[in-house]
Amino acid sequence: MLNLQVKSFHDALAETPDLKVNGEWLCINIESRTAWPTKPQAFIFEGRQVWVMPLSTDCYPGLATRKPSDMDHDECLALLHRALSVLTWLENAGATVVQMSGGNIPRMMGMRLGLGYAIREDFDLSDLPTIESPRGKLALALMREGRGLNHPGYSFLSFFRVLETAIPNGKIRGTWVTDNIDKLDGHRAKKAIEKLKATVEGDIGEHLRDSGRHAIAHASSEPVIDPDDPRDSRRLEAELPIIEALAVLAIEEHLGIQTTQTIWKEHLFELRGWKGIVPHTVIEASRSGIPPEFEGSIDLPIINFRLRRSEPFPLFEGMIPARIGITDQRVELVYRSADGLAELTFWLNFAAERLEFDIDSSLILHDDGSAAAVRNGKQICRFIWDYFCNGEIQIWDADTGRLLSRVGAFIPINMMANHDGHVAELAKWDEIIQSREQAEGIAITDV
Repeated sequence: MLNLQVKSFHDALAETPDLKVNGEWLCINIESRTAWPTKPQAFIFEGRQVWVMPLSTDCYPGLATRKPSDMDHDECLALLHRALSVLTWLENAGATVVQMSGGNIPRMMGMRLGLGYAIREDFDLSDLPTIESPRGKLALALMREGRGLNHPGYSFLSFFRVLETAIPNGKIRGTWVTDNIDKLDGHRAKKAIEKLKATVEGDIGEHLRDSGRHAIAHASSEPVIDPDDPRDSRRLEAELPIIEALAVLAIEEHLGIQTTQTIWKEHLFELRGWKGIVPHTVIEASRSGIPPEFEGSIDLPIINFRLRRSEPFPLFEGMIPARIGITDQRVELVYRSADGLAELTFWLNFAAERLEFDIDSSLILHDDGSAAAVRNGKQICRFIWDYFCNGEIQIWDADTGRLLSRVGAFIPINMMANHDGHVAELAKWDEIIQSREQAEGIAITDV
């Protein structure tokens, strides 16, 4: 059960020794439009370690990093800004950088925490997209800015700049906007389009450009947005969902950066890493149900089988491939623990783009009568409990550190968690472990 608590920045820092390492730390302090974690969280971005600095009772949240020796001050701060832009893109939210700070340890700016904030345990940062193009990076920065600003005019301008970044040619951009107005998803955008069509004659795209972008950016010719006229503010506020949705669509279609919703709809992340490992002939054979003709061996990686949010289970680290086959139009993979006393079976269902794991049959313990075997049994017990509590399976290549598979949270159906029963079961495992360790100790003494 989650027990989220907003602590003082000092207390949050004290619980994370890595953040107390002296160095040249740089930080960005933010106002976020999304729920923010209450504890520090490290992740790798563009090959550098970045820290999510938590929401606390007395300091701004944000991001921080120790400045690498091969980066100057501004390059490092730019890295943090880009990380924030990617993070907020995945969250469909905005964030405003209030101040930049730093010191020999991460030193965030002071702030008295008010009301109306939202908190979470952490971000899922295990599969961050890599943004290569400068235009893509700029577009995400402008999206973050537009969604983070509390001003309809400037937000509108930021979203229009996204369109200009994604589609630089004005004529092509205008045609694209006209062609895609009616394709926009989302209740807010569709409702705003209906209202706009009822009041505006002619091309909606031209209206957004002339009465929105130009009217905000210029004051030398009509139309002009008047900050003192509430009608202008209301109109821009009403049209914001349209220009924001267009900006998102332009980023996806012209820059190839997918939203979280598109990633989930396509659902390629469960098996993406295996498609370069399992031969195409085997994948196609699993879809058709026809046994493949294996030519040579298949070089399967050593894996770490983990649950996001759980500490790695030693039993499932460095698991060695044992068998591969096809069962019920799925590629079946069997892995063996490093000590040979446990087996893990899972299935790659390429037809459905799903990694399948059966809590009742995927884990097998080979009890050879040793204390090591029952220690493994206790680990399996802990793994099953964590998986039952909305565990999210992740499979990593143990040699390269590459994420091969990730699966959404397990949702138990018609089940009830019995924490007391789980604790009692762990205690029984401890009794057996102690008994076998004593027996092994006596046996060694006798020898």
